[in-house]
Amino acid sequence: MQLSLTSPRRRLVSLVAVATLATGGLVVAAEASDAHTFRGEATMRSADGTPLGVVRFELHRNHTLVRVLLSKAPAGAALDAFHGFHIHANNNPANGDGCAAIPTEPSSTWFVSADGHWSLPGQTHNNHLGDMPSVLINPDGGTEMTFLTAKIDLSQLLGKAVVLHALPDNFANIPVGTASGQYTAVDQVSLDRTAATGNAGDRIACGVIERRGR
Repeated sequence: MQLSLTSPRRRLVSLVAVATLATGGLVVAAEASDAHTFRGEATMRSADGTPLGVVRFELHRNHTLVRVLLSKAPAGAALDAFHGFHIHANNNPANGDGCAAIPTEPSSTWFVSADGHWSLPGQTHNNHLGDMPSVLINPDGGTEMTFLTAKIDLSQLLGKAVVLHALPDNFANIPVGTASGQYTAVDQVSLDRTAATGNAGDRIACGVIERRGR
């Protein structure tokens, strides 16, 4: 039998299909599932609407693969620094809808329309469903990051918003006063902000997750 192959991807799928005929086609089913599954994508924009790049969500071996590809940094972003990065619920019409910002207004007002972190009732930061690893923006303003997670359910992502923050995420790691005096106790405002967002500061980029591909 002669196979006509035109791309490395098609070659891989064809060889897997041939190799697994004797095993009941289990791998074939997994390949087909990965190839035809929902892929979500958020185009990240700054407060003035400038496109910065994309964040993609897709199925990979029964987990969610997240790819962050930003070509430039938004206004207010420190370079060569980490920035908080989360999925927001975007579910309260009273705050607006989607990724709305007026660039001439204070940055504390930007993208409040995306609401709080995507989470289950009673969850606090860093256990929200929408809590993700921080993004490191490089000195040239770009970044590329890929990670795999079992926490994010692809079927629930449509319409939610991805938000990049101005400050690092503390992931609920706040030192408090000790008997030895090693740390300085923090105030309640810091504790409250940490429980809500990781005290990651203002929202400086945002993108609504939409369907891409099949």
